[in-house]
Amino acid sequence: MLVLLVVITASCHTDAGRQPVTEYVNENGRNDAWGYVGYGGGGAMFYPTVSPFNPAFVLIACDMTGSYVSYDGGKKWRMFNLGNPVSFFLFDPVDSNVVYANAGALYRSDDRARTWQIVYPAEDDIAGVISKGDHAATVVVPKDSILRRVTALGIDPSDSERLVAGVTVNGQHALLVSADRGKNWQKEMDAELPFIHIWITPRQEQKHRIYALTAKGIHVKEDGGWLYNAIPGEVGSMTTFTAGFDSMQQKTILYGISGTSYFNNAADSSGIFFTSDGGRTWENRQAGLTTLCNGCTPEWRTIATSARYPHVVYVSYNNLQKGDTVSIGVAKSEDYGVNWSLVWEDRFFKGGYEPASNFSAEWINERFGPYWGENPFSMGVSPSNPDICYATDFGRAIATNNGGASWEQVYTRKTTDGWASRGLEVTTSYDIVMNPFDSSNFFICNTDVGLMESRDGGYSWNSATRDNGIPGAWVNSTYWMVFDPAVRNRAWAVMSGTHDLPRPKMWRRAGISRYKGGILRTDDGGTTWQPVSGALGEGAFTHILLDPASDKSNRTLYACGFGKGVYKSTDGGITWVEKNKGLPGKEPFAWRMHRRAADGALLLVISRRTESDTGEGHGAVYISKDGAGSWMPLNLPEGTNGPTDIVTDAAEPKRLLLAAWGRVNPGVFTPDTGGGIFISDNEGATWKQVLQEDQHIHDITYDSRTHTYYACGFNSNAWKSTDSGNSWQRIRGYNFKWGKRVVPDPRDSSKIFVITFGGGVWHGPAAGDSTATEDVVSRF
Repeated sequence: MLVLLVVITASCHTDAGRQPVTEYVNENGRNDAWGYVGYGGGGAMFYPTVSPFNPAFVLIACDMTGSYVSYDGGKKWRMFNLGNPVSFFLFDPVDSNVVYANAGALYRSDDRARTWQIVYPAEDDIAGVISKGDHAATVVVPKDSILRRVTALGIDPSDSERLVAGVTVNGQHALLVSADRGKNWQKEMDAELPFIHIWITPRQEQKHRIYALTAKGIHVKEDGGWLYNAIPGEVGSMTTFTAGFDSMQQKTILYGISGTSYFNNAADSSGIFFTSDGGRTWENRQAGLTTLCNGCTPEWRTIATSARYPHVVYVSYNNLQKGDTVSIGVAKSEDYGVNWSLVWEDRFFKGGYEPASNFSAEWINERFGPYWGENPFSMGVSPSNPDICYATDFGRAIATNNGGASWEQVYTRKTTDGWASRGLEVTTSYDIVMNPFDSSNFFICNTDVGLMESRDGGYSWNSATRDNGIPGAWVNSTYWMVFDPAVRNRAWAVMSGTHDLPRPKMWRRAGISRYKGGILRTDDGGTTWQPVSGALGEGAFTHILLDPASDKSNRTLYACGFGKGVYKSTDGGITWVEKNKGLPGKEPFAWRMHRRAADGALLLVISRRTESDTGEGHGAVYISKDGAGSWMPLNLPEGTNGPTDIVTDAAEPKRLLLAAWGRVNPGVFTPDTGGGIFISDNEGATWKQVLQEDQHIHDITYDSRTHTYYACGFNSNAWKSTDSGNSWQRIRGYNFKWGKRVVPDPRDSSKIFVITFGGGVWHGPAAGDSTATEDVVSRF
């Protein structure tokens, strides 16, 4: 069983006539009946933030729109969705229930990150919310059409109703102040650069000060007036700041890092800078680290201190060279950065690597080694205990509870048979596939971490691409896998070193000439694989389709090569022939195929090359009625240029259901058009739109057991239709921003999987959860 739901009666004192509360207790920590299957991690995470009241209360963000909260120090995490990636969290220093998050708008939760509401812009000033562009970014539409963005936030510890926010309004930067938790705002000052960090002195400090930091300097408010202190003259810009109040010295301590790094491509002087006077004077305290490598210049990626114990500071480093060895990890100082020790050191040398000896086991290190995750992007230190530090990188969340003496991963759990997620689901997937001869054997097709396998019904997982015949350049992404329904343990898959197709970012700069990948076959259930597409050359193959009516000893298969077209095999995938007659001549972006059961006709989706309506690079749908011998284009709905999937109706073969991505229109606040779901009853001659609300639909699927269609896309929704696609209802409880595909659970028609772009694989009720708590409490 993938999700354990237990119904309990809560023990409580009740008023007369009031019944005891009955609620779900979900083992994954969610507030609804949904769960997940997977292994955790595998995607970049950012901004771990620890509550000043309880170090076990932690928040983490992902660049794939998900946000995560743990109340038990990372033993389990609950995902929530604010519509965009979060750029910072900030706890209220007075009220332990209150936390703020910035995700395209400024949000506040008054119930410990359970539900959220928009603070800035004010709801009365908002006309609505749209999703725009290829990634369907959530855009808050103001009534006055003025674009507002919060870049930094501070909360006054002496009066937490008082907020200080760095904002960018129509390209102009300013500092705003609110005395009523964001209901009303007044401009405090203008600035030339965006604010990236704000620190307000706590009650203990003798003088009340506000420090508003930009990449070039610090604005300090003291005694009612502002002064400005620039960063050191030899430095072009600071990339990250952190601050704390030293109660012994009665001073605010500020640290900043500079230099060429992952977050700064420009050539710049390197430094770990310290100031205790608001930036009047600075000291570069990196020497305590560079002396460990005979004066080398490592990359400083991020820095963090404890808000109450700023003598303790952690820095993430890369490229620290010692002889023939290069180290990455985390360094720590307990004396304001004067002396340093390497408390996390992964070592790389010619021919191998050595993970840090004080680092706990986890599946990413086990499978890919420490250079895959690299050193942390972000760190967060507990305000109440400087020995507690959380760190996040390309695929992991890591914590120390003893000042770096040891580090424990907090994103996955070791099981008897592999690894099981704690709820930090951040991977991009394309499908989940069950072995038809073994209901306990599942595979998830992923980007970045490749194919993963479970042999215990989806509870625990292991990599399925290690030392088993798959070329190293192909393991990054598995786009599709199909089992032979009649031959035990025979399957085919398409894999590539290019991830995230069909997103345009993957070909905008360099085109497709360097794509790696191909087609593979297994005859032992995925234990070993054999590439079978060598004659076709390298490429990003994105789909493989099996003809179930073909001879099982010589299966007919079709494969999509993104930028190459369609290929056909009539000998079980041993040899392949190009089948592009009638398709666009140059680099057809063949993405997905569907076979009509009634007559074997093939429908092919060609992905578009551009998001806008430029007249060139439109997507298309083609049909072949001669086994891919020739292709004919079908009409698309008027105004639609981004088809993403097409399926047929089993009862009415000429009835087609089309999923489409919206076309980007000029204007920041102009919604996309032409996307959604369309139906044709005459094989594409004419179309009618049946779902317009969601302009970014990725896939449509069908469960013949319940005669239900499902759809999913990038607008925080999954949908179902029980009337042949004529009307659609939202599946409540699922709300991850970037959804891709709904897969009916082959073992239980009352359950579904939802495949996502950056939120792992969800699992829950096909009917939805009618009582699910929505993450954002809003009238929009």
